[in-house]
Amino acid sequence: GMTTTISSLGQDQLLEIFLRLPNLPALVRAALTCRSWLGAVRSSRPFRRLFRALHPAPLLGLFLEVDEDAAPSFAPLRRTDPDVAAALRCGDFFLTSLPVQDGAYTGWGIVDCRDGYILLRNMFSLAAVNPMTWAVDIIPMPDDVRAGSGLSFGFLGFHLLSSEENPWSLRVVCVCADVSRVRAAVFSSETWDWAIHPWVEIGGDNSLKYNAGMLVDGSVYWPFHGEHRMIRINTATMEVINVDLPLQVDVESCNYNAGETRDGQLCIVYAADDFHLHVWIRGVDGDGIGIWVPQNILSLSAEIGRVTRGWLGHLRVVQVRSGYVYLSMKCITPVGILRCWFLSLSLETMKIESLIHGTFGDSAYPYIMAWPPCLICHDGSSTGHEVEASH
Repeated sequence: GMTTTISSLGQDQLLEIFLRLPNLPALVRAALTCRSWLGAVRSSRPFRRLFRALHPAPLLGLFLEVDEDAAPSFAPLRRTDPDVAAALRCGDFFLTSLPVQDGAYTGWGIVDCRDGYILLRNMFSLAAVNPMTWAVDIIPMPDDVRAGSGLSFGFLGFHLLSSEENPWSLRVVCVCADVSRVRAAVFSSETWDWAIHPWVEIGGDNSLKYNAGMLVDGSVYWPFHGEHRMIRINTATMEVINVDLPLQVDVESCNYNAGETRDGQLCIVYAADDFHLHVWIRGVDGDGIGIWVPQNILSLSAEIGRVTRGWLGHLRVVQVRSGYVYLSMKCITPVGILRCWFLSLSLETMKIESLIHGTFGDSAYPYIMAWPPCLICHDGSSTGHEVEASH
């Protein structure tokens, strides 16, 4: 009789098998085995959507700001999975591709990290680095945003806007403040230029914190220091509105963050001094008015004590991304050494996992693997980045 080999499978059967692979790095490895397998993954958007739903992209490690004068350090999570380890070995996680000026490293600090990119900033420019593809884009700072501002002008932060299905197109949102006004500028890699939007009056007095914004579903949420509200900047329409915070949040502590649940809903996570974690999800009441719906209140002291072998210190919400809360906890040991733990908590399972710990500060950016451009069919003009990605 006829022998059936794997190469005689139809595309639907092949993709059905690929759905059973354990994670994204395993899929990348399989897809790059031969042209027809790569073509099957590249040509089916429904397959990619289903794979993402079944296998959330893995957290590869954390970028840490260790020293202002040094490049950010990468701490890989010591996973036993050989495919994840292989993905790490291929990438430029030491950020060697960042430009050096006059033979010296010029203080690049991280301002955002998402969709496989790290966005860094120094005095002169921004850099969008994709460690997996070794691609680097140096982006000029938006000089014209200062127009019409006074001495108290300041950059508040920068956010990456990109789409998993179009990794070649990159946008950066810059948010600036001037006393009681904010303005946004959006950079597009397609025009290689900044679109600068008008100043908007928001009240308050220079009370937005630097780098405290969070991007959720195309809007940037920025907390006010000492006030029970955030501003929401819709990056599509540039509309700026106030969003009240839940009353239980201690706004002086700055120990809360906006973020998203696994299915993309806006949420607020607040870590109280007593190691209780409060979670609210944005919903609507019977009249269609936005309200905060309280979820479980978690007592974390026993769980964290188990992970840190009894150490308890200052707990901080670092980030809330795709249904995971990233927390830091730092404490001074009896011999005066600052120790810091980074933990992740799943909002679905409520399980806590210790990621890394050591003697560093609590500024960290989780790096989650993105789909390599070589696995996505590109309809528009090519940038060459997807070719690099497949090496």
